[in-house]
Amino acid sequence: MKKTLVVLSLLSLTACGTTYTIKGYTGPEVMGRNEVINAARECVRAKMRPTTEYVTQKVDGSKVLVPVDVRCDAY
Repeated sequence: MKKTLVVLSLLSLTACGTTYTIKGYTGPEVMGRNEVINAARECVRAKMRPTTEYVTQKVDGSKVLVPVDVRCDAY
């Protein structure tokens, strides 16, 4: 069950295209799609749960979640 959730979350991340730069963004460094996927896979290999931290950024009047960190948490 847990592996299924991890696989589904990874598949949802692979559906995102490339990482775009945001004009005027001065927050933490944005992680690319491949960086997020590789970090999550490393957590799974270590038998830990990947937790992705996001920062909200306003773009054209709407909010976008931007991944900035992947942490490995214990189950």
